[in-house]
Amino acid sequence: MAQDYYVETLPSGRQRFVKKTTTPSLRRSHSEPHDGSTQSSRSRRVDFLDVTREEYKSLLARERVLYQDKEDLRRRNSALKANWRACDDELRRVCSRLPALENAVRNLEYENSELRRRSFDGHHSHGSRELEDAMRRLRNINTKLRNENDTLIARVRSLEREVREGMGDRARKLVDEINNWRRRHESLDANAEKLARKLEYFSARNKLLESDNEYLMIQERKYKGEVTRLDAILRHHGLSR
Repeated sequence: MAQDYYVETLPSGRQRFVKKTTTPSLRRSHSEPHDGSTQSSRSRRVDFLDVTREEYKSLLARERVLYQDKEDLRRRNSALKANWRACDDELRRVCSRLPALENAVRNLEYENSELRRRSFDGHHSHGSRELEDAMRRLRNINTKLRNENDTLIARVRSLEREVREGMGDRARKLVDEINNWRRRHESLDANAEKLARKLEYFSARNKLLESDNEYLMIQERKYKGEVTRLDAILRHHGLSR
């Protein structure tokens, strides 16, 4: 702005700022030469701003402030766009992991059903070992599932907070999507709680089966001892070879 004006001194000694190029929005003035001679209005017509030096300095200061505000808005807009892209990428990553999480839950339910079936097969010793291994795997999977679910929920809540603070319509849509995913995670968490209760049930049943198996082994040893004793009596009386 400062480069478009120069200072002109009037015959009265008063100074004013004169624009170098003509713009329709500024007033026109016909300046008289200092020596009193006359010239054509065409050659002496100039555009000027009838302001004081202090007013001109104030305009320059305001222009600098407006320019700085514009730069701040531009940087903020760029930061918001970058933040939105990061949030969108993170949400896509979270969504891509959800099928694997659901698949893990299905596998957990399948192993749980297999565990229930094997607990009634009658082969107590062999079945007990398989049951213990299956229960160990079930505990590990359940723990891993809970940890991943907690991490995922925390990240989703963080994304929701970031998006809600900086975006408009797109942000509201993302928040709605995040809420949907959070509800699905809460459902998965409820399923995990249900599986944990089932795990406790099968753990108690496994202890009962182990107790039954121990009782059967004691009875087996008792019966074998009784058979040996009876066989010795029969041999003593010559009734057995």
